[in-house]
Amino acid sequence: MIQPEIQTKRKFPVKLILLGVIILGGVILHHTGIFDWYRFLEIGEYYAHTWWFPPLVVIVKAVLYMFALPGSSMYWISGILFEPLIATIIVVTGGVLGAVLAYRFSQSMSHDQAEKIQSSRFFKVIRNHSDFATLSAVRSLPNFPHSVINYGAGMLRVPMKRFLLSTLIGFTAKGYLYTSAIHHAATADDLSDVIKLHTILPLIGLTLLFVVGKFLQRKLPEQPIEADNDKV
Repeated sequence: MIQPEIQTKRKFPVKLILLGVIILGGVILHHTGIFDWYRFLEIGEYYAHTWWFPPLVVIVKAVLYMFALPGSSMYWISGILFEPLIATIIVVTGGVLGAVLAYRFSQSMSHDQAEKIQSSRFFKVIRNHSDFATLSAVRSLPNFPHSVINYGAGMLRVPMKRFLLSTLIGFTAKGYLYTSAIHHAATADDLSDVIKLHTILPLIGLTLLFVVGKFLQRKLPEQPIEADNDKV
């Protein structure tokens, strides 16, 4: 009896392609600045004093980041309407929440191709540069699309603890500097000139510190851990 030939069909990576399209769209929207945040600002001026408006800004920022949409407009909204400390809390909370949602979303979308991704040469290269110092440096870099970090980390299964800590550091540093500059210049005639060199220099400096730290970590020899006989 002749057994029918069993053919294995490769599953077309629809979810992975869709994820790539979302990332590409987010990067394009990030650099084109197509979102009109002035309209949201006009609405916010009426409701900024209410208890529910700050959580709404957090949710909006989180949803934007989850779907790889530019969330930089929330820096302006928060910086203009709230004091720097409150604005920073809003930006960090929304940013971290959105980053985690985007991480989980991309992780689930790429689940079917996880084994293929992790065995690829490209993944091995990225994995070598997904340490805490590199993630923190990229997260702190001015005008770098957060969607690339969030979705990339989810696809590459970067450890959540490392991802969360680097995200928290990046958003805190960037959030405070940006919202402080925006808040103190809220009465300026042209808000597009608020983020100047003196604002982004500390972020560049922080990025360089992480890069130098990574370089030193790789160059310095690891010290052997000696056993302590006095301790059990």
